[in-house]
Amino acid sequence: MEKREKDIQKDAVYILNLENQIKRLKLIQYLLDTMNSSKNPNELLEKLLDQCIAMTGASSGSIMLKEPDSDELKIVFHRNLDERILQKTIIMVGEGVTGFVVQEGLPKLVNDVDLEPKYIPVRDDIQAELAVPLNIQGSIRGVLNVDSNRKNAFTESDIDLMQTAAHQAAQILSRNMMTKELENKIQLQQILIDISNEVEKISELRDAFDLVMKKLTDNLKIHRGMLVLFDTEDINQLSVVTAYNLTEDEMSRGVYKVGEGVIGKVVATHTPIAIPDINRDKDFLNRMRIKREKNIPISFIAIPINIDGMTSGVLAVEKEFESANTLSDETNFIYLIGKFIANKVRAFQRLSEERQTLLDENLQLKKELYKNYGLSNFIGKNIKMVEVFDMVKLVADSQSSILVRGESGTGKELIARALHYNSSRREQPFISVNCAAIPEHLLESELFGYKKGAFTGATTDRKGKFILANNGTIFLDEIGDMPLPLQGKLLRVIQEREVEPIGSESKVKVDIRILSATNKNLQLLIKEEKFREDLFYRLNVIEIGIPPLRDRKDDIPLLVSHFRSKYAKVNNRKIDAISPEALRVLQSYGWPGNVRELENIIERAVLLCKTGVIEPANLPSYIAETEHSQVSDISIGKWIDGYIKNIAYEGKVFSEIVGYIEKELLSRALLFNNRNKVKTADFLGINRNTLRFKMRDYGIKL
Repeated sequence: MEKREKDIQKDAVYILNLENQIKRLKLIQYLLDTMNSSKNPNELLEKLLDQCIAMTGASSGSIMLKEPDSDELKIVFHRNLDERILQKTIIMVGEGVTGFVVQEGLPKLVNDVDLEPKYIPVRDDIQAELAVPLNIQGSIRGVLNVDSNRKNAFTESDIDLMQTAAHQAAQILSRNMMTKELENKIQLQQILIDISNEVEKISELRDAFDLVMKKLTDNLKIHRGMLVLFDTEDINQLSVVTAYNLTEDEMSRGVYKVGEGVIGKVVATHTPIAIPDINRDKDFLNRMRIKREKNIPISFIAIPINIDGMTSGVLAVEKEFESANTLSDETNFIYLIGKFIANKVRAFQRLSEERQTLLDENLQLKKELYKNYGLSNFIGKNIKMVEVFDMVKLVADSQSSILVRGESGTGKELIARALHYNSSRREQPFISVNCAAIPEHLLESELFGYKKGAFTGATTDRKGKFILANNGTIFLDEIGDMPLPLQGKLLRVIQEREVEPIGSESKVKVDIRILSATNKNLQLLIKEEKFREDLFYRLNVIEIGIPPLRDRKDDIPLLVSHFRSKYAKVNNRKIDAISPEALRVLQSYGWPGNVRELENIIERAVLLCKTGVIEPANLPSYIAETEHSQVSDISIGKWIDGYIKNIAYEGKVFSEIVGYIEKELLSRALLFNNRNKVKTADFLGINRNTLRFKMRDYGIKL
């Protein structure tokens, strides 16, 4: 009888073991089938947990993982547990049953929680708990546990079952981690390629930085970033030059000494620094006083910007911490990004140096401008010119519109510049527009600007001359040639002091002084209805008339002396004087091109002079030969006789005489009409194409 009972007990144990093995095999088979049918790790882990609960007869369960660089255990999957209680319950390594399992790396079976002092309740009716560790890549990274509302619910065989499940769960998690790391590295590599390609196309440092920050925000979900460079004034101090997601006020507080805080240490050590959580780091100063979530770990990556072996600054970003491996990968990645930024910083520094040089040169040029256009530099003793000079002195600093009248070449723009550079607006722009030189269909956009898409070819916004001249002076040369429709728009600008770019729905306020000039009789144009009378009165608040050179021939010696010295210096020539004979020829000439023509002739004479004294032979033939300057039938006849009697011109007398006259006529007419080909053709009464072809044939260049 006793033997039979022992055999029965032995058979029962055998059957129990067999049932446990069958359960284990069923679990393994289930997991294999599930893993083959689904590649989603979360789905696999949830199904594994469900199977563990079912096979052990548990009422609830969970999978918990240790937070990176923290002792806190986070529930990633659970079944039949109250979410609200879980959120309030924080379990650390070493605390409770699950914390003990993670700490010791051993499974733990508790069949009566009332007798277990380590137990932390997450449900009121739980009576038993079974937990096994998750060994992932050689370290305990979490725990798989099941609970029951019955005491003595679990057996030793359930431990084997759970350990088998835990082994499979660890493999799933390990594979998932490796896949994520690989995907992350591939993603970082692709981002790096994209940034490399895009940054190379950008010249401005801030634009390159903004592009990098956008890429990092889109792909790495960074919270903010900044570029810190050495101050130009203090070689031991760094400050934020550009940033992402920082206010101007916050940026202004971002000032560091070498060795101070994380930024200063990166510069001092020339090496990157990566902080898992800046909320817990003693070296992080938070000098910009940014408010951050205290319960969320924020990582901070700061890498040195190295240029020619020297650290010139720091590129820093911050984002939510993920893991130590991710932080390491991202630090290496940001370090490579810093290489691209370093190239832009080098260009930025060189550009800053060049810009400062240009500013210094600009300041010097402005001093020269004030000197050149100073009232004491006006040349002339003629009574009419003295009156002009006095008028300029009187009205230069007024805000009124001024109309300068005079023939081409009399120096109308010089007077306009003198008015500007002797006014309180001298530090602001002087913008000159020749209304006759710009085609009618382009003049409006030139003056008022346009918005992108306003017309075909308007691919970007463009500021007009009025906006560019804001706070300064605009000079409208040849105002008499402005098309009538545009005159009305100009009048509105003068009245309202507002400019409306083409294609824009809004107006731009401008503060400008308007100077204009013309060589035409505007009153006659008004009678011919070619010029608006109301615009004339707006422009002609003050009128300055410049006399032609033929009416101020007593100024010719002074002008000749000035131009002779000027061009002798420019061309490194020693020209001491002009002979009385040459000066007499110049004073007897009619000067249709006025002072501009005189300047050109003296420049030519300086270049051709070989003796140090300008002689009549150094002047153009049409001026040097007195008879030519007195245009009479007798002198023309003598000039023609010179060709007829010269046997060298036999067979080409006609072409020589007509060609010379035609060339000189075209040259003089172009000069008279301020080199405007359209006006010159109309003036001569010939076709514009004819003028263009003859200019080409005679080699006449503007």
